[in-house]
Amino acid sequence: MALKINLNLNQSFKLSPNIEQSVHLLKSTEAELENLISEYLSKNPYLELDENDRNKLVSKKSVAHQEEEFYPSDFQNITLKDHLHSNLFDLGFDEEDLLLAQFIIDYIDDNGYLTEDYQFFIDEMYLEGIEINNEKIKEIIYKLNKISSMGIGARSLSECLLFQLSDFEQEDEILITKNIVENFLNILANKNFNQLSKELKVPIEDIMNSFNIIKKLNPKPGLKYGSNESLNYLLSDINVRSINNELFIDFNNNYQSLKLAELPKEEISDIELFNQAKWFLKNINYRKINLIRIVKYIFKHHKKFIESKELDSVLTVKMTAKALELHESTVSRILSSKYVETPHGIFPLKFFFSHEINDSLKTNVLLKIKNIIDNEDKNFPLSDSKILLTLLGRKYYN
Repeated sequence: MALKINLNLNQSFKLSPNIEQSVHLLKSTEAELENLISEYLSKNPYLELDENDRNKLVSKKSVAHQEEEFYPSDFQNITLKDHLHSNLFDLGFDEEDLLLAQFIIDYIDDNGYLTEDYQFFIDEMYLEGIEINNEKIKEIIYKLNKISSMGIGARSLSECLLFQLSDFEQEDEILITKNIVENFLNILANKNFNQLSKELKVPIEDIMNSFNIIKKLNPKPGLKYGSNESLNYLLSDINVRSINNELFIDFNNNYQSLKLAELPKEEISDIELFNQAKWFLKNINYRKINLIRIVKYIFKHHKKFIESKELDSVLTVKMTAKALELHESTVSRILSSKYVETPHGIFPLKFFFSHEINDSLKTNVLLKIKNIIDNEDKNFPLSDSKILLTLLGRKYYN
């Protein structure tokens, strides 16, 4: 019997754990990255974060956990009013407060705002033989916030944001932020940061810190509920603004102070964990540096966008990768699922690239063509080829 030997050669390629982590971090949003950092801090003693940033991470994680408990996976099929009514008895109200709370809930709209002034409730409760005041109404509304979302039951945007700020530790930056929300929200909405700095007599850096805090608040907390409504409020990963024609970029994160523990070699008992911490920081820095480079390149290419929201030329991943000497896959991963805050609102980074901006680009081109035709000599209308040359900024001869 002859023996047959079959030899199969298979090529396989496996990423090292560090490279795999780098790829994963490139695709992660700031919120996802913060969750990863929280996990690393709990497991790796060689990473450090200052107390302030650590408290912010713990607070954010705690809020997220509470929301998972409060809101089941099908919460969007429950209206805000139904949610409030069904959880009302957990607050331990006496008979009078329960009646007032039920009455207030009936006058909260889908956005979470109170549709009547406090005096309306005072008058209506008086007809029931119950005397109340503004403080009693505020107390009830604050308790309703605790079983739903902070900001529910506010009478205005300013009050909605103030409710949410009351949950923060009342440090100087929060006190400045509350002052802006209460007295200067219109100025902030117009992004008059220099004026705010003068009005409040604080450095512009403090104004920008407050601006970033406010952007993370929810202006319509009620939209989390209801089968016909969804939460439309997007959180950006990165913010872009222009001051005196200079581009400023900053991140929405709570890990600026993350660093490697400064220990002498003899105190490093687990070299593997120490190296993991080093690689983790290296990968985070690589992500940050290249995200900044890509965002700068986007707004260098689309120079008119910050001022006029105009996208007047095509930008592709290939062009960006070539200009920044990055692999196309690296650029694609960095663009994935990330949003940028601009003076014109929040946009996905992919919006600025050709496959995402066709409609916008088409609109701009059509407007330019219309302008060319409107201004042409009607006795000698331009041919299609001459319109194209005009669009390209090239000369033609009659």
